[in-house]
Amino acid sequence: MNERIEILGIGIDCLSAKEAMLRAMRYTEDTPVEAMEIITMDTLARCSADEAWAAQAGDMDLLLPGDPEVLEAAGIRDELRKKELANRTFLKMFLKYLQKNHKRIYLLAADEPDMEKLTGALRHMNRGLRITGRDTVRPEDGREDEIVNNINGTETDCIISVLPSPYQEAFVSRNRSLLNVGVWCGFGAVLAENCGGGALNRAIRFLQKAVFRRRVGNQQKNSAFL
Repeated sequence: MNERIEILGIGIDCLSAKEAMLRAMRYTEDTPVEAMEIITMDTLARCSADEAWAAQAGDMDLLLPGDPEVLEAAGIRDELRKKELANRTFLKMFLKYLQKNHKRIYLLAADEPDMEKLTGALRHMNRGLRITGRDTVRPEDGREDEIVNNINGTETDCIISVLPSPYQEAFVSRNRSLLNVGVWCGFGAVLAENCGGGALNRAIRFLQKAVFRRRVGNQQKNSAFL
């Protein structure tokens, strides 16, 4: 199978959980920072028309699909890979690897409520992670230099970020050459799903599917006329 698919103009790496893990493990051992992100159908639907965001997402070293619907939109019917996405297999494997190898992790979020959700999700998925620091930052704060200094001062191996898109990708684009870490991990939306939410989350996901499918359908129709 081709390892690269394109959805709404964005190139996405279509790898098994094991294949993605092999790359991620290598990333944690190297500097300068390698950037990887799990991209959801919601992010694709909201941000793909933003040319600056599309270019920044394209610069990610590893851009993985976050939902089975992303594979379906590319015409991929591989049930094993769809099941791995639904079960968050790669994410669970990667967090377990960080825990077993005592990797130092720095957390980034937009605000304290998001930070609480992030730490709650990480506790739920793996309680043994080694957290060396945490920070909140928004575009209007003007604190990016301070955040970079804070991260570099902790000898961190891995950043786990739940900054919202498109700010997350812009932050990475501006600062990756300054960060003295192995890997940046943009895991926001997929980690948030592990905090519960019940019927509300199911309703939101239903709406996200509808928006995503409409966007993909419109693109396919437009392409057919070209």
